[in-house]
Amino acid sequence: MHTDLLQEIAELRKKNLLLLEQAEKSSLENDYLKNQNKHLQTRIQALLKRIFGTRSEKIDPDQLKLFEAELLKEAGVGCHSRLLGDESEADFEDAPKKRSKRNGRKPLPEHLRREKKHHEPSPEDLVCSCCGKERKRIGEEVTEELEYIPAQTFVIEHVRGKYACPECQEGVVIADLPARPIWKGRPGPGLLAHVVVSKYSDHLPLYRQEKIFAREGLDLARSTLCDWVSWVSDLLTPIVKEMKNILFENRLIQSDDTPVRVQDRSKKGKCRRSYLWSYCIPGKDVVYDFTMSRNRDGPTRFLAGFEGYLQSDGYGGYNQVLRRDRLSHIGCMAHVRRRFYEALDESPEYAGVAVKAIQDLYRLERELKEGEADAAERETVRKEKALPVLEDLEKIFRHFKDVALPQSGLGKAVSYALNQWPSIKRYTEVGEAEIDNNSCENTIRGVAVGRKNWLFCGSPAGGKRAAMLYSLVESCKRIGVEPFAYLKDVIDRVSTHPMSRIRELTPRGWKETHQQI
Repeated sequence: MHTDLLQEIAELRKKNLLLLEQAEKSSLENDYLKNQNKHLQTRIQALLKRIFGTRSEKIDPDQLKLFEAELLKEAGVGCHSRLLGDESEADFEDAPKKRSKRNGRKPLPEHLRREKKHHEPSPEDLVCSCCGKERKRIGEEVTEELEYIPAQTFVIEHVRGKYACPECQEGVVIADLPARPIWKGRPGPGLLAHVVVSKYSDHLPLYRQEKIFAREGLDLARSTLCDWVSWVSDLLTPIVKEMKNILFENRLIQSDDTPVRVQDRSKKGKCRRSYLWSYCIPGKDVVYDFTMSRNRDGPTRFLAGFEGYLQSDGYGGYNQVLRRDRLSHIGCMAHVRRRFYEALDESPEYAGVAVKAIQDLYRLERELKEGEADAAERETVRKEKALPVLEDLEKIFRHFKDVALPQSGLGKAVSYALNQWPSIKRYTEVGEAEIDNNSCENTIRGVAVGRKNWLFCGSPAGGKRAAMLYSLVESCKRIGVEPFAYLKDVIDRVSTHPMSRIRELTPRGWKETHQQI
């Protein structure tokens, strides 16, 4: 009896240990599933916000101070905000924008043609009802009405007289035709410029332009318009090549890419994913390049021969070209900030500290821009004020790495930041550099809007034409040149313009020339 009782107790102990192990395992699984559920919910909310919500990353800077002191102490950082003494000042992205005071409507532009239509009272109203005398004119009241006339197409007839000697058989003399954009072609430079600007600036696909011309009584097939675009691209190729040479003369180039679909001729109705790459000087000219894939061959080929600094995101396709001597990489702080901003809902106490510190860095950049600081001054101020903040941020990120789950939003943000940190800090060494790559990312917006309309390129050759013409149209926009006026003039002159002075026909060279006139 005693032996049976001991055996039963031993079995109960085994069962108890087994239940404890199962409970501990269930608790760990429960914690894992909770974290996984939280992570998935965060991703769902981020995707919903990206689709339906605003893309702005504005936040209240005071909200980010709740856990700041304690976390900084844990990370071994005394105070990360060394840029300005007043930490309560809102970040430049959060500061309320000054609204212009509008008193009534804006006046209509003076350069518009005006047609006067006079309206006088009836003869009966010109007689005074009191005394019967005729009323005298004492002034007038002018009311402006804005009207519109649809675009007009017209025909220019080049009439060339023929001359011959009535006495001998020396032949016929006739004047030469002036240079034309397309040899034996019918479109003039204005029509060609209109088609190009409509497609690459106003995002009107050629099939829509075909219908617009049809409403005006012009039968212009889409294939004809496509041929015109191809001829214009070939005609202006030397200008874009010169723009690339100008790009390489600078110390810094920014780069970004965006996907475009290209029709696959081998499979009917199918498209393949290709890419347009943007290479630009911050706030100035931009040159696009087209590739059939996103591998390293694209930037390696385009940037061959360039020496200086390449600013871009952390895409690995740039690694091959960055292995060259005399070429260094500068990262993009906006990509770092975006990841921590997306992690705010999941880990506000940690991500908020990083976002607040990055806001301080952007505030400094705003002050330098408002003060119109040159490259040398920017480099000096950044080393003095921004570099200490960046060093503190690195300590903070290394502390966060020990407490954040690798697959969480915070963990991914920290991992990306630490991997990019050497190149992120490098903007403090280069006065020409920006804190982020946003100037180049803005050049992608026109392509993004355009591909929602024209959907895909008809062939790889069409992708190359798009890169060529986007380079001209978007560069005009960035430097304040009206694309139609530029293209109409350049298409008319490029075939007779000396190649030794081709730089005068680039958007910037054209602007400088016309400012002097």
